[in-house]
Amino acid sequence: MTVPPPGRWMPVRKDFVDPTATRCHARSARGGRHHGFPEGQAWILRGPDGHEYPFGDACARAVLAVPGELDTVPDYTERDAVKRVDAAIDAAFASQPRRKPTPAELALERRNAATRYVVLRMEKVAGVPRVQPTVRFPALEDLYQQIVAGRPLAPAQVQRVLAIERSPATPPKLKALNLLDVYTAHVKLEWLIAAASREDRIRFLRSLHDWLARHLVLSAAQIEAAGIVMHPHAFRSAWPADGAGELF
Repeated sequence: MTVPPPGRWMPVRKDFVDPTATRCHARSARGGRHHGFPEGQAWILRGPDGHEYPFGDACARAVLAVPGELDTVPDYTERDAVKRVDAAIDAAFASQPRRKPTPAELALERRNAATRYVVLRMEKVAGVPRVQPTVRFPALEDLYQQIVAGRPLAPAQVQRVLAIERSPATPPKLKALNLLDVYTAHVKLEWLIAAASREDRIRFLRSLHDWLARHLVLSAAQIEAAGIVMHPHAFRSAWPADGAGELF
């Protein structure tokens, strides 16, 4: 595992955290209290001791020697529900000219996508109870161990991973977009199960969770019945007729 230099923090990823129990590792400058994560998302930083800790956005940027490093790590919450914003703001942003990304920025984007895909298949989704065994892909084991050790993927390794993700031999349900939806739904169903008090409600949510693990997809009706808030296009990429959007 890569440990930050003495006294330094290192960003690892953006991920889901329990909104009812997780507190920011940093203390508020005002009251000395640790704030929570009501939306269930946090930046995960590795501390000088080698352990990982959750931070809010402002708190994470405050402890990093280079705050912009926060924007260089994979985001596992990307397919969480999109908040609606004022149409005028949308139009204003759309009218702004977009700067063409530099080769270095494109390379970083590709590396993050490859890293996230490996971790989704080998850990995040593979770790869902009773998930179908096809999720875990032995050919990615060496790359997964490299990522866990904190060593970034080399360009040739990034190309290898993205080729696997794009391959026609990789079913739509095992492509990156759908795996992100599966991981997001898994996390939110676990939160609901933990918060539920009625036995019939718990059984229903567990049945949906088992279905998700076996089929790697939920229907719009199942999502609504569960009461989870998902991306408006959640799981659409799982169906070839709708077109499985590629990363690049």
